[in-house]
Amino acid sequence: METEATQDAEIPAHFAAPIDDFAPRFTGVAVEMLLDSYRVTGELFAPGVPRRLVDILNSNDLPYFVMHSGTLDDPFNPDTDTKTFDLIQLDRAGILFAMPRGEVQKPDPFEVVRKKRVPSTAVLPGFKVTGELHLMPDADPALVAVVSDHHFVPFTEVTVVTDKGRPQSWHEPLVIVNMTRVLFYGTRKAEPPAS
Repeated sequence: METEATQDAEIPAHFAAPIDDFAPRFTGVAVEMLLDSYRVTGELFAPGVPRRLVDILNSNDLPYFVMHSGTLDDPFNPDTDTKTFDLIQLDRAGILFAMPRGEVQKPDPFEVVRKKRVPSTAVLPGFKVTGELHLMPDADPALVAVVSDHHFVPFTEVTVVTDKGRPQSWHEPLVIVNMTRVLFYGTRKAEPPAS
């Protein structure tokens, strides 16, 4: 109930502003994505609070992603020109894997779920990704549908190797694999620590 005293009182601006003005409207994540024969770099945006790249990729129900101010190039042919775009629509099924660039968003401690690391290899068209896949502690890799899953799944401590036609390899702390594009998935025993 409003009284004469509350009508005349001056309300501080930060209390008078609608709640939505305090909440972030969207979060941008710098990303590099590899396709069958090209690389796309740019920023993916998601509404609301800051989110991890894997969460942004898995929360999009559309068959494409929109990136702003991105580039397109051939990472294996330095002689080709890099093309710059103000807006990019990227087919979800065309993405082989993605790597965050810049600051990596840490998960909310209240949303962290304990997982076990499973040394794994995923083969995609033109690439082999070897690292640690994180599964629920009681999950049996033989019973978890990994190949042809429709999610993007993070691998950590990764070595990426290109196919025989362009032998290159590099290391990444985090690679998010489009499991729809995986042709082969295998686990291996963890390497014993060097003595």
